[in-house]
This record gives sequence, structure tokens and C-alpha cells, in this order.
Amino acid sequence: MKTASKIKEVVKKKASKKSPVRLVDFPVNVKKPSKAVLTQSKEVTAKQVKEVIEMGLDTMNIEKSMTDVIVRDFDNRDGNDSLLTIELNELFKNGDERKVTKVKKWVKTRLQTLIKNPSVQDRLLGEKVKEQQITVKKVTKPMVENAEGIYLDNFNESDLGQFKTIRISKVKEELTIAEELLKWMRSKKSEGLFTGDKTQVKDIDCYDLEAVIAIAESIKKNGL
Repeated sequence: MKTASKIKEVVKKKASKKSPVRLVDFPVNVKKPSKAVLTQSKEVTAKQVKEVIEMGLDTMNIEKSMTDVIVRDFDNRDGNDSLLTIELNELFKNGDERKVTKVKKWVKTRLQTLIKNPSVQDRLLGEKVKEQQITVKKVTKPMVENAEGIYLDNFNESDLGQFKTIRISKVKEELTIAEELLKWMRSKKSEGLFTGDKTQVKDIDCYDLEAVIAIAESIKKNGL
């Protein structure tokens, strides 16, 4: 607080004399943040290292079994529901908070990672793997609206927040020049070139085309 007062005092004096404020005019007795101190970790034993390797091998075997069950579950799903998604929805609805938190982390860090594995995608999608990808996720509003058309399944409001098997298109649609322009205008929403939301991407009234025309005319007249 004292330092702040001194700074204000220096600025005030300099302003009254109409002389520039220099760094040397400020107090230099400000404490610098202390550097992080590296601490030496406790040494591990050869036994602990061997145990880590064994646990790694066990984990590989467990995940191999998990992957096999996941693939068979996907193969026998009913639409976008499988035994796995049904169980996850039941757990998130009625499970205790502590377990739900752990399962949420498992879904994000392990389950979705296992499914994303190229070999698993090949087994689940076959020849379509070049055009699609598949996963397990909670249905969100963008999936229901599907404004960009990237989701290959139809979801509705009643599916929101529910785990489903989700197929996503990897094929990038060839856009016309007009579509590319509108896409660029949507990216400039903060500058007012697009005033709509994701459900209004095809509503031309939400685009400030007059502003774009004015920019083009200015470039034509004055150059860049």
C-alpha cells in the first residue's frame, strides 16, 4: 500500500511540473516473487519399478477385454442406444455423486479414448471409417440442431443430456464462394457481421451484407 501511495505521489508531482514520468522515479524496494524451488523426490526401488511394469501389462489386458466388450456392445446396439449407454444413463441418474464424478472422468479419459483408437474405429465402421467416426457422448443442443449437418443421426429435445452412440461425418463438404463468405461472416460475429445463432445460419437477414459491400467498395476505390 505504501508503494502504491508513493507511485501516485510521483505521478502527481510530475504532472504538476509537466515533466515526463520515468521508471527511475519510482521506488525500487518492491519485493520480487521468489523463484520456484526444485525438491528432490524420494528414490524408487527396483521392486516398485517392476510392479509398475506388471501393472502396465495388467492394464493392457484389462483394456483389451474392455475394448472387446465395447465393440460387441456397439455391434448389437438398437439405433443410438446400447447396453453401455443405457447403463451410463441409469448410473448418472441414480448413482451417488462420488461415483458419478469418477465415471464422468473415466468416460472422458479412457472410454472415449479406447473407442477413438483407429483399430476400434475400423472394427465398428468398416469401409465407412474414412467418412465417419463413432463415439459415446451426451447429446447436446448443437447435436439436436445439427446446423452444420455433421451429425449423422437425428436427435430431439428428449435426448438432451442422455448418453448415445454418436456418428460424426469426417467429410468436409465443398462450399460455394457464397457459403464461404457467410461462414467467414459468422466467424466475425463479435464485429457485428452476423447477429444470429446456430439455428439461423441460413437466415440472410442475420448477415450484415451491406457492411461487406461497403468494405469491397472501399477496397475498389482506395486499395488496401
